[in-house]
Amino acid sequence: MLHYTTTGTGAPIVLVHGFPNDGSNWNTIVPALEPHFKLIIPDLPGAGKSPFIPDLSLSKMADALIAILDKENIEQAFFAGHSMGGYTIMELASLYPDRVKAISLVHSLASADSEEKKETRRKSIKLILGGPIGQKTFIKAMAENLFATTYKVAHPEGIEEIWENGMKLSPEALAAFYQAIMDRTDKTEWLKAEQRIPIQWIIGEEDNATPMKEALQQCHLARRNDVQLYRNCGHMSMMECPERLAADLKAFASFVYSM
Repeated sequence: MLHYTTTGTGAPIVLVHGFPNDGSNWNTIVPALEPHFKLIIPDLPGAGKSPFIPDLSLSKMADALIAILDKENIEQAFFAGHSMGGYTIMELASLYPDRVKAISLVHSLASADSEEKKETRRKSIKLILGGPIGQKTFIKAMAENLFATTYKVAHPEGIEEIWENGMKLSPEALAAFYQAIMDRTDKTEWLKAEQRIPIQWIIGEEDNATPMKEALQQCHLARRNDVQLYRNCGHMSMMECPERLAADLKAFASFVYSM
């Protein structure tokens, strides 16, 4: 069972963190949401206080999230997933559509990696597993790439926070997360076919990890969309513009739960 925290009351929202973070990455938006919803915030396997799962995959992470719903006696929930968390909730929605009220893709995509991107990830995995220096080099470079330029200049502590979170993960967990991301299957056909589940897209104008152009090309494939474009924002809206992110999640979740 994954470690998770709950707070607030009302309709459930499951907040699924991205790589290389843990559930605490959502702390910036919890105060704005907990008066209105029951928040369920897990640590994915190997992150935070959750034990590592061998042969980690998106489907195993999806199964672990469903186990949380079962434990909490929740039949259906709104899922918000950041980056890797978005890949995970799309996998969950394709496997367990009846358990999903709606999803919010926070800086995430439905497409799979290109072959070029996969090769880059393979090299990164070798670097991570090559020793502490390789792990530090990878995390530092990744952290600096996650934020918009103006935020990086004004808030260097944001880069430091991501670096510290990444270094808390074991090399095995880091490599396994990256492998799971690389092995994900394309969900664009699922987007086209899915008719019931509403989908929200949170897109950063300066997002280098989830480019705005690709996200905008994919968001029209879904039949029921809410698209939010964040100017002067990179990949980490929960840190760069938490008030906007909390307001958009609140508005979309309130809408779908009123349907």
